[in-house]
Amino acid sequence: MEDNDIPPAISTYLHEVLKAPALLVGCRAIGLGISKPCCEFDIIVLSNENHPHKVTKLGSHWMELVHIPLKSEVRKVVLDNIEEIVLNDTDDLVLSSIKNTDTNRKRRTTSKSAIARKLLISCLMRHNEIEGMSQRSPIISSMLLKISAYEIMQSLVYFSGLPGSPLHQMDLIRKTLEPNRFESESISLALEIIGVERASSSVLRRSIPSYSQLAAQRYDRQLIEAKINFLYESGMTVDCYYYIGKMCSEILRPLNSNFWQTYGKLIQIGMDLSLDVEHIQRWNSQLTLAAKQLLRSHRTVSAG
Repeated sequence: MEDNDIPPAISTYLHEVLKAPALLVGCRAIGLGISKPCCEFDIIVLSNENHPHKVTKLGSHWMELVHIPLKSEVRKVVLDNIEEIVLNDTDDLVLSSIKNTDTNRKRRTTSKSAIARKLLISCLMRHNEIEGMSQRSPIISSMLLKISAYEIMQSLVYFSGLPGSPLHQMDLIRKTLEPNRFESESISLALEIIGVERASSSVLRRSIPSYSQLAAQRYDRQLIEAKINFLYESGMTVDCYYYIGKMCSEILRPLNSNFWQTYGKLIQIGMDLSLDVEHIQRWNSQLTLAAKQLLRSHRTVSAG
């Protein structure tokens, strides 16, 4: 089956149960063999009803439903993705029209660059907090530094126009990304901070249960755990290490310092944090410089 072939069970659900305008997005829409067996079918549903996001498994395939109530919001979702396939359109064919205009293709590129720049600005804004916390709370300082390193990696993927899914980032960086010399140095620095050279089965056996505890309230926890298990059981140790850290950072980034302080030990294990204050301070300065240089080198964002 091709990546973007819809399995019969999911097709039946979309056409006979859901019966709503829908788009397939994410790696399954891109095709080209990028998806893995654990990857879900990401479905954007245009609906006037207020439904929560939902992850379910139909047969052997995962499906994630994201309900969007307004056509204007659907346009933003389309621009944030690399490719999409219209599964069910509206009566006025609005989904097909969004997908196929030259203007929206140009805006898609602009949107990716704008997201990448925001990530780099986020790194810069976090510099002083990392520096200030390095002596008082090395766990929080190291966690924030690692979050910034992941943002550097994400920004480079977005600038390149590649899909941004965390599961595929290491593979894309190895096989597809064509960085210049400075971008290569930025990648090496970010991966050093993330700690991929420490990836091992023993580290993963500690990190995986910690992630599950941090993600206990997430609606997609079972799907993420299925992806982690796939990488682990496939012997993709570095990819698994990178992915767990990335997903932990996604959970922790919006939370406050009270949570970070309370669950510091769990965070340290889940993200495999280095608590060497000298390294934290040096890496923080280097990463800040890298973010500034990346912003300068990608200064122009076209208006679309």
